[in-house]
Amino acid sequence: MSLKLKENDDTVVLSRKEFRRLEKAVHRANIAGDVADLFGEPIPKTLLSDYDIKEGENSLTRALQKKYLSRARNTRRCWNRVQQYLPELMQPGQPKKVLEMSTAHGGMLEVLRHFGHDVMGNDYANMVSRGDDGNRALYRSVNDTGFSRDVDDYGVPLPSNGETLRDWPYRQIIESIDVPMSLFDAGQIPYPHHDKEFDYLLCFQAIEHYCHPRDWMKVVDEFCRITKESIIILLNPKLDWLQADDESYDSDFAQAKLALRNYDRNGFRCTSCHIQWGTVHGFKLTANPAG
Repeated sequence: MSLKLKENDDTVVLSRKEFRRLEKAVHRANIAGDVADLFGEPIPKTLLSDYDIKEGENSLTRALQKKYLSRARNTRRCWNRVQQYLPELMQPGQPKKVLEMSTAHGGMLEVLRHFGHDVMGNDYANMVSRGDDGNRALYRSVNDTGFSRDVDDYGVPLPSNGETLRDWPYRQIIESIDVPMSLFDAGQIPYPHHDKEFDYLLCFQAIEHYCHPRDWMKVVDEFCRITKESIIILLNPKLDWLQADDESYDSDFAQAKLALRNYDRNGFRCTSCHIQWGTVHGFKLTANPAG
């Protein structure tokens, strides 16, 4: 069986095998920044060893995708992202205090801790899939009083007001690498941290889980409140089913990206935009020296 690609009056005929090879090449190009050896610098072996997790002890950990259970894979990907977004933190100098939102397996913080920085992670229950009541966190407003879920996407009961989150899928991994955590729902502001408590704040592939794009700037404003120097935001690619559920999502997503590029308030300004997965998804906000 063959497939035809037509451009103007020229037709190229590819076998299914050739087409799959082309698909894989395009995919590799899109994720090159995450998987390529960017500078040939060896990663410390201590960051590549297996996580110390007891087999079968935690059903939540077993529910994670297998690729996220590989410390070596997680570290290589995060090592590349530090090189792309935070090269200044790989240089000897003054240690920084870093908060990562929705830190998951903690790979970013492991790499930054290797370079001498004081790190803290954040996490909370995953509420992306529909609950029994149909609610998804990615469609809610910030501080949405009408949003409620009894359990998260893994069936874990959610904490009531005043209660602390007790378990989440990456808990065993985080405990095995001893990363301190601040557990709170990032769709509820203000966050339980002081003004300018951190030098750097990282939010990689997470802000979409907090609220609808029309409220992302409120979340970014809160990032600015607790951060002194730099904020890194990497968006997820927009999934087609989001548009199917919410007709305004596509335009609101595009407007939020533009607002990030133009961000200039709260003493922070967007100073660089980064290509990820073939389009602009990364943004770096830097504190304005003039305030």
